[in-house]
Amino acid sequence: MERKYCTTRYGKLSYLDGNSGYPVIFLHGFGGTGNTWLKTTPYLEKCIRPVLVDLLGHGHSDKPDIEYTVQQQAESIVDLINTLDISKFSIAGNSYGGWITLKLASGMLEPDMIFPVDSAGISPALSNGSRENMNRVLDSILKLRNYNNRNALERIMENNKKQEEKISDTALGNIKSKTTIIWGSVDNIIPVSYGHAMESKISGSELIVMPDASHTPFIDMPKEFAEIINRKIKEYSLC
Repeated sequence: MERKYCTTRYGKLSYLDGNSGYPVIFLHGFGGTGNTWLKTTPYLEKCIRPVLVDLLGHGHSDKPDIEYTVQQQAESIVDLINTLDISKFSIAGNSYGGWITLKLASGMLEPDMIFPVDSAGISPALSNGSRENMNRVLDSILKLRNYNNRNALERIMENNKKQEEKISDTALGNIKSKTTIIWGSVDNIIPVSYGHAMESKISGSELIVMPDASHTPFIDMPKEFAEIINRKIKEYSLC
C-alpha cells in the first residue's frame, strides 16, 4: 500500500491506498490511525481497494486548530472522496470512525454500503467521566501513539459529550446505503446492545455479532472480519 496525502478544507489527510479495485474507505477509532486496519487488509478480496485514512488530529494527518466536531471530520472525508474522484465506494468505520461513517451516510453522501463496526454515535461518550479519567485515557493513547495530538484529542472528547453531536434516530432513519453492522460480542467499551439498537433504527440493516471479539474485531479476528466485508461486497456485485 502507498502512503498518500490529500488537501482538505481543514488541512492534509494522510491515507494508505491500495490503488486499484473497488474503493472501501476505512475510518479508525478515537486515538487510532489507519494502520489499525492492516491486519485485515491481506484477507480482503483482490478486487477491493482499501483506503486506510488517518483522521484529522491523528497519525500522519494534520492537526489544525479547529473544533474537531464529527461534522468537520466528515467534511474532510467528503473532500478526500472528491479528490479520489470516485462515485462508487463503501465506508467501514470503527467506534469514533463509525460515528463519522453514520454522519456521512445520513445525508452528506450516499455510499453503496456502510459497515459501522462497534460504532459510537448513539452510546454515552468515553469522556462522560471525570477529568481525571479523561486524562488517563489520553495518557494511555499518547503513550502508544505519540504522533497524535493531545489538544486535538481533548477537543474531540469534549465535543463527543455534547448531545447535538449524537446521531439522532431521525438521522439513522435517513440512511439509504446498504448497512451491515459488525460488533464484537465481548465489547466492554460499547456493548453489543447498541448494535441491536442501531439495527432497529436503520432500515434494512443487518447486525453481525462476532463471537469472542472485543471493541476491535478486525484486530481480534482479522480473517473472519475480512470475510464479512468480502461476502457483502460480492453479494451486491460491487466487485
